[in-house]
Amino acid sequence: MTETDVRIPSETAQPVDPPTNWKMVGSGLAFPLFFVIMFCLCYVSAFHSPMPNQAPIVVAGPASVTAPLIDGIEASSGDKFDIVATDNVDDAIDRINNRDAIGAIEIGDTVTAHVATGAGASTVSVVTNLAHSIADQTGQQVTVVDSAPVTARDSSTVGLFYFLIVCTLGGYLTITVLSQVAPRMRLKEQYSILAGAAILTPLIAFGITSIFMHAFGASFGQILQLLGISMLYTFTVGAVSILLNRLLGQAAIFAVLTVLVFINFPSSGGAIPVSFLPGFWQHIHSFWLGSAAMEPIRSVIYFGGNGAGPHLIVLGIWLVAALGLTGLVASRQSKKAVAQ
Repeated sequence: MTETDVRIPSETAQPVDPPTNWKMVGSGLAFPLFFVIMFCLCYVSAFHSPMPNQAPIVVAGPASVTAPLIDGIEASSGDKFDIVATDNVDDAIDRINNRDAIGAIEIGDTVTAHVATGAGASTVSVVTNLAHSIADQTGQQVTVVDSAPVTARDSSTVGLFYFLIVCTLGGYLTITVLSQVAPRMRLKEQYSILAGAAILTPLIAFGITSIFMHAFGASFGQILQLLGISMLYTFTVGAVSILLNRLLGQAAIFAVLTVLVFINFPSSGGAIPVSFLPGFWQHIHSFWLGSAAMEPIRSVIYFGGNGAGPHLIVLGIWLVAALGLTGLVASRQSKKAVAQ
């Protein structure tokens, strides 16, 4: 054996790491950049300065008394309020209960502020402050009457908003996970799993929330209505996620977050009442998915279900559109696969 036949293994040899794929790194970092930009744009633009914006308020009393007061309010407040005058107090209260007004100010022997805490704590502050301003002019006392009180455990009135957030997460995260672990799962199987998630998520969320919120003081019938609406909403969220995943594939996460988080939550009216949002977000509120669930569950819990109907129709339109479009996309993809 010669020296050249001897091979001494090197104990210090280390595997060589492949070079960093900077193109892939850049593509990956696009997601957190997108999240930061969209979160700031949507949430800050919606919530940066909550103030009344064409907030509907009723002033009730004799026209000879209310007319000059309304003129003064409109002159000093600009576009903050959309004031309706009436000489019928019952009509004013009906407008609050039907969710056509955030409050009413009754001018009589005293100034009475009719508020609805269930519409949002900030609405109570605005209506009562306006009532005190009027009372200062007339030299009267202010009495506050709450038409839609909340429980002591829900004094911030955002408990239902957190519940809506959980239902949203349960809907779209279920589909996000399925798209990762079983990307070729049949549509029927996706909908079956989604249906289970749509039932379980609101039940679990409401059960845990009730530990702290004492079920929002709702009756058994109200709870059933709340759960029914939230189950329909959760399923609709998942159906929209399925549609976006079918259309966009791996890029769907950008669209899903935009539709169901960045636009959905600020426009829902859950964190801040819709009448306190900027005009753009008020417009989005009128037809978006989150508000189509947020407003009905608030109506069920605090307003006897009044005003829920139009929003539920919007929610139904979202569901039908998501199912119909997904069916069309799936059919076209199936025909394309067969042709190949």
